Amino acid sequence: MAGLQQTNSEKILLSWVRQSTRNYPQVNVINFTTSWSDGLAFNALLHSHRPDLFDWNAVVSQQSPVQRLDHAFNIARQHLGIEKLLDPE
Repeated sequence: MAGLQQTNSEKILLSWVRQSTRNYPQVNVINFTTSWSDGLAFNALLHSHRPDLFDWNAVVSQQSPVQRLDHAFNIARQHLGIEKLLDPE
């Protein structure tokens, strides 16, 4: 039963992320592993809720995956109070 609840929670969270990032054609979140590795999903999720924090096009066009991940984690920490729990590398 606990496994079923976790699966449903993951599906709901994945659906919310997909809904939040649907206007970002470079982002296609299909899972909680590989879909996040290039940093675009993290940045799109932040930008969809707080577009005033950074220029989306600058993040997409000028940064490597590690730089994009670092950017998203720093924005989340500095502006939203979300601690950095992952290392971009």
